[in-house]
Amino acid sequence: MRLIALDMVQMEPLVSESQHEGFQFLARLCEEWASGTNRFSLRGEALFGLFDSGTLIGVGGINRQDDYTGRLRRFYISTWYRGRGWGRGLVDHILSHAAQYYRSVVLRITTDSGDRFYRACGFMRIRGSSDPTHRIELTEAEPDGPANGSQPFRSETNIKVIGGWLPSLTFAFGVT
Repeated sequence: MRLIALDMVQMEPLVSESQHEGFQFLARLCEEWASGTNRFSLRGEALFGLFDSGTLIGVGGINRQDDYTGRLRRFYISTWYRGRGWGRGLVDHILSHAAQYYRSVVLRITTDSGDRFYRACGFMRIRGSSDPTHRIELTEAEPDGPANGSQPFRSETNIKVIGGWLPSLTFAFGVT
């Protein structure tokens, strides 16, 4: 479901946590949203929120880079939820969405742990490029599964897109 509002009260704990880690991109997300600079509202764009028992634990979005390429942006998972499959599930969901509009998705990452995470999700480093740093080629999403032929995730946990529920979306979370 397309984002229609960004709740700054829900965002604050994630923004604060990300800033303690030295990241400013969630603060920029809030600033850009408030100013209208980027609301992930163009065709093929979307911003997703990941909730656990009503608490926002992660966000991530896709913007249009060009006619054939999406750009994964503003992706963050709370430290308490890392290494349990939540981030991978959100990436897979974003890529499934992106596969309907783009042939590939790129991103920029500046940390070794981010590099390892995104390579585990199927992204490849782009040699000699500092922006973007990683790319994944997409195949159009199958009606019964996510892009790139990866196995669907399943769980009883409710996943919520900021602004609406995704009742058909299920994830299974395992240690990665």
